[in-house]
Amino acid sequence: MAEESNTHMKIAMADVMGILTLSMFTFPLATFGLGMDTISLVIAIGPWVGLLSLVTAILMFFNENLLGTALFGPLAIFFFTIMPPPSGEGAAVLCVLIGIVVFIDMLLSLAQPVKLLPILLGIAVISFFVTAAWFWGTDGTKEIMGVLWMIVSLIAFYMSAAIVMLVLKGKQVLPLLIKA
Repeated sequence: MAEESNTHMKIAMADVMGILTLSMFTFPLATFGLGMDTISLVIAIGPWVGLLSLVTAILMFFNENLLGTALFGPLAIFFFTIMPPPSGEGAAVLCVLIGIVVFIDMLLSLAQPVKLLPILLGIAVISFFVTAAWFWGTDGTKEIMGVLWMIVSLIAFYMSAAIVMLVLKGKQVLPLLIKA
C-alpha cells in the first residue's frame, strides 16, 4: 500500500508497451505454428522481448502495479532463458513453469475491473501448456499452438489499442469488459 513518504513515479502506459511487446512476439510464433518459416524471427526478437518485458516490470513496479510486476517480471526471465530454445525437455519445462505463473496471475486478475485481461491470460496459459506439449514432441500440437498464440496476439493487439483509446478519450471506445 502506498504511503505519502513513498517515492511515486507515474510512467504512462507501461502496460500498453508490455502488452504490445508480447503481441509482437506471439504473432510470429503463431505464424510458425501455422506452418510459416518464421522461427528465425521468433529467435531474433526473443531477447528484445525479454528486455522490454523487464523494462515493463520495472515501470510497473514504480507505478505500484503489483499484478503487472508479477506478470512481466517472470516473463522477462522466461524470454531470457527460452531464447535460443534449450533442449525440447528444457523448453517444455520452462513453458509449463511460466504457464503456472501466468495461471496464478490470471486468478489474481479476476479481482481487477478489466475482465478482458483474465480472458487473455487464460488463453495464454493454455497456449503455454500446448507449446510445452509441442516441445515434448506430442503430435498435432504445432497447429493448435499456432492458433492459440494467434488468438493471444490478436486479443493483445486489441487490448492495447482499447487501453490507449480509453486513456486518450477518457471513456471506453473499444470495449475492455470493465466491471464497475
